[in-house]
Amino acid sequence: MYQNYTGYQLTGDHELVAGRNRLRVQFNQSLPFGTLYAEIDFLDKYADERDFEILPRQMYADWYTSNYDIRIGKQNVIWGESIDTFVNDIITPVDLSEFLTQSPEDLRVGVTAVNIRRYFGSHSLQLIITPAIQPDRLPDPDSRWFPIEQPPTFIPVSFRERDRSPALSDVQTALRFAWRPSASLDVDFMLYRWAHPMPAYSVRPAIQEFPNTPEVSLRENYKTSPMAGYSLSWQISDRWSFVSEALYVYSRLFTYLPVSVNRLESALDNPAEILPLLQEFEIRDDGYLLTKPWLHTMAGMQADLWDTIVGVQAYTELILNYEERILSQQLFPYLSAFAQRTFLRERLALTANGRYNIYGEDFWAQIRTSYEINDGFEVAMGTNLFGGPSISPFYGHLSFELFKENSFGFVQTSIYF
Repeated sequence: MYQNYTGYQLTGDHELVAGRNRLRVQFNQSLPFGTLYAEIDFLDKYADERDFEILPRQMYADWYTSNYDIRIGKQNVIWGESIDTFVNDIITPVDLSEFLTQSPEDLRVGVTAVNIRRYFGSHSLQLIITPAIQPDRLPDPDSRWFPIEQPPTFIPVSFRERDRSPALSDVQTALRFAWRPSASLDVDFMLYRWAHPMPAYSVRPAIQEFPNTPEVSLRENYKTSPMAGYSLSWQISDRWSFVSEALYVYSRLFTYLPVSVNRLESALDNPAEILPLLQEFEIRDDGYLLTKPWLHTMAGMQADLWDTIVGVQAYTELILNYEERILSQQLFPYLSAFAQRTFLRERLALTANGRYNIYGEDFWAQIRTSYEINDGFEVAMGTNLFGGPSISPFYGHLSFELFKENSFGFVQTSIYF
């Protein structure tokens, strides 16, 4: 497949926010015991500086027996029922380096793992083993898509990647039992020893003697933890279905600060307060990180009405045993919605997706239309809109308000051969 994606800012100077040529090569070879499969992207990015990347997305071998499927290598493992977000679907890393300028099917970049599935009639038991933590690919700190706003002060803040030294404790395992009691009900139960793919940032202040400038460095951190989850899909009728899932993380990392957010925000308006306030920070062994149990839940409805598939899903993130010094809010609810309709024997598709964060009042919305001219040629166009009220630089959650100047329209052309 060859694909060109071009996106321009809708406001301001109408800058090129995404420019990408993608050549995807797929190899599939049948063997007596199974298959060999590979999928590699050759990417030419030209939105800012020219950047060429070779990205192996999947490279695995399958071995089939009467009761077992075994897959070894870099692969996609997709669990859960959520749309436009991730609850139990945390096994496969996603590429967020250019945020939502990529199609959902292009976000996953594969996890290197052993995947064993044992079938018991219509039910199955699946085991995933991976040798190391493989986090999501995040934007560079100087990218327009970096999800953390740097406070507007003279104190420089640097962001550092995690220490990638291999350790036996980084080995991760996940187990899923798929229960299929009827044609209308699918239920999955999951147990993990896994690291949640979104990082927590440790804080390391460096208070220098005059005339040297103080600095603050933030480093990505991940922690393996026991987890448990479920997902459910119930086809209530021909038109209506109910979905739900939840993930409980026994020990997730959160950033805390020794001073209140109110004092930090006050110091931004009075630079004379910054240095005395910063002196209350000290270099700590814990890096201002602590662990707490965390619960992520979703419940939603989907319907086929007037030849249109529509759905709404409600989410909550809850920190248990909460402490006020944690930057993140104890309860963080949000909503997502989607709609899709096809025309011309499914060659023309119109889709709309969106998410609304209730407390922050910020949102993301996408409208996209695609037309399959023939079996090997497809064109698409659409827009991504971001917005919301201004937030504090010390807000502990993702806010789409950070990207409101990045709202963009795009055109995508795909050729399959």
